[in-house]
Amino acid sequence: MIPLILLFAVGGIMHAVRSFTGGVSIGGTELAFGFLLLSAFFTGKIVSRFGFPKLTGYLISGVISGSYVLGLVTLDMGKSLKVVSNLAVCIIALTAGLELNLKKLRPTISTLRAITFFAVIGAQFAIAGALLAMKPLLPFMQGMTTEQTLAVAFVIGVALSAQSPAVVMALLSETGADGPLSQVVLGSVVLADLVVLFMYSAAATVTTALIGGNVDILEAGLAVTWKLVGSMVFGVAIGMLMGRFLVSVRRGSVLFGVMVCVVVAEIGERIELDPLIVMLSAGLWIENFSRANAHDLLSGFESAQLPVFLVFFALAGGKIDIYQLYASLLPVVVVVLVRTISFYFGSKIACARTGAAPIVAKNAWIGLMPQSGLALALALLVQSSFPTFGKDAAVIVFGVVGVNELISPVILRAIIVRSGEAGKRAAVKLGH
Repeated sequence: MIPLILLFAVGGIMHAVRSFTGGVSIGGTELAFGFLLLSAFFTGKIVSRFGFPKLTGYLISGVISGSYVLGLVTLDMGKSLKVVSNLAVCIIALTAGLELNLKKLRPTISTLRAITFFAVIGAQFAIAGALLAMKPLLPFMQGMTTEQTLAVAFVIGVALSAQSPAVVMALLSETGADGPLSQVVLGSVVLADLVVLFMYSAAATVTTALIGGNVDILEAGLAVTWKLVGSMVFGVAIGMLMGRFLVSVRRGSVLFGVMVCVVVAEIGERIELDPLIVMLSAGLWIENFSRANAHDLLSGFESAQLPVFLVFFALAGGKIDIYQLYASLLPVVVVVLVRTISFYFGSKIACARTGAAPIVAKNAWIGLMPQSGLALALALLVQSSFPTFGKDAAVIVFGVVGVNELISPVILRAIIVRSGEAGKRAAVKLGH
């Protein structure tokens, strides 16, 4: 009852402040950050009492307070908090890398490769096929040649196959889960997102050329290579630096880690590097190749993770346009179902071929369902990169991401708890 009262109080104060300032404030960024921090925290507390993950509460608070419902946090405020979103991606990626011990993953490498091929890449073709079948319902595909339609369907299919390491890490932290299923789920979403990034870059290049743009294929290929390989090399260098700091200095390691994440979040995109891959590579190096104690750094990140996660997922929820979602409900529902079915059967085939543990074979596909940061980023790329159809196509992408953002975390948390792996490591519990 108290969290609900406090939530209404925070919302009332935010509404009053917005009324007095006419919707504009010199401290608009700080105001939005503070409001989202508190509203997401209290909403997470409320939904957790009904058995839902706190993450769902964070997303719901963003949807309700965002521009498309109450308008307490405007789109401009959200854009001004982009640095928080980028910082969250870096912290999430670093944490994921620190959690991925290659020795533990070695027995499951073949399963991870097979899941990526049969489930993730298979889903890309299945979603593209579904979009082709629904062409009469999709106005932005009208008037296109067969080659153009195929290319557009595939680039959207690739964008919609993206996973969410952020959601998986948040739920593993909240439940304190560890075990074969948790390791495979985390490993599969990280590997899948790397593959999705590469395939999207290639698919977007081909699509741009077919739609009518003058694209230098060699230049585009070099750009993709720089983004992937360059990010990995830069990440390894950062991992070596952080590892040396952890071994030599020790004190202040968390503050140093957060500072590095802030720097990468700020400069990564400006030099065409992917902050997610950079910090993921850094975390992998620290955990697997340095003499530093990665677990000390992990446990110390608890205080840094909570406020960043709260605002990050609230901002993600604020991007869900429920009116556009309703207007394109039929194609969105069809794509969600096709994506789910593809992941289910693809994972089953992959696990059967590689002899995965029964708990992995039964539940691994659930980990592929959630979407968040990368899928939203790709939706924005589709919108900005293809003026002729991007805006209308992005509605479908945003709709599918919105549905998966709200539903998938609930299912994944229930599966993790049911698997018996919850509480098997020192959890970084969100919201406690």
